[in-house]
Amino acid sequence: MAQYGSTELRQDLITCSALLVFKGILDYSGHLSARIPGTEYLLIQPRDFSRTGLRPEDLVVVDFQGNLIEGEVPPPAEVAIHTGVYRHRDDVNFVCHGHPTLSTSFSMTDQPLLPMRHFAYKHGATGPKVHPDFTHIYTNEQGDAVAATLGDSDAILLRSHGTVVVAPTVQRLFMDCLDLEENAATLLNARQAGGNLRPLTEEDVAALAESYGKTSHRPNKVWQHYIGLGKAAGVL
Repeated sequence: MAQYGSTELRQDLITCSALLVFKGILDYSGHLSARIPGTEYLLIQPRDFSRTGLRPEDLVVVDFQGNLIEGEVPPPAEVAIHTGVYRHRDDVNFVCHGHPTLSTSFSMTDQPLLPMRHFAYKHGATGPKVHPDFTHIYTNEQGDAVAATLGDSDAILLRSHGTVVVAPTVQRLFMDCLDLEENAATLLNARQAGGNLRPLTEEDVAALAESYGKTSHRPNKVWQHYIGLGKAAGVL
């Protein structure tokens, strides 16, 4: 029987994993983790298990140095991404590392992932930073470097590799993962449409931060919508 992490937390992680596969943020690879409250441990998918068929008891527990605490199989090879973030960001309770095609593409060009959709204000007028290490993130030192690039932001791109998205709640994490990829799709569509781009300015970002600060319902609204879609599609 699992010793660490509540049943609810484990189920949230499994539900979010399945929905992120459904939306193309995760595939056979990529991983999602959750901080276990009151500990320096995290829950994460096993390295070789499908992200779509997990059970609560399949999740493994790892400490913030990357040591396996609970489970019979190893964690993902790049668990250092997660441990690095948790060591440096007390406000983060969930971390996702995926390989979504469109947003990752902007890590391989000198054109930044500019904020086009209004919800992209959260990454500022210049978009998310690009972490320069294009190799796999295996060591604690590499995890610390990822956390340094992330700083106090909610997402970064890993050069030629993927994305790292962090959040205080599972609903916010899921929404932000979708928003990042949707903004990338919008930017690419806008470039194909021709004419001058009109991304959000610093003034726009400030105004939207104030506007979004007046409501907090969107993460749960998005979460519930996709739970419904996932059930209808047989994903959940």
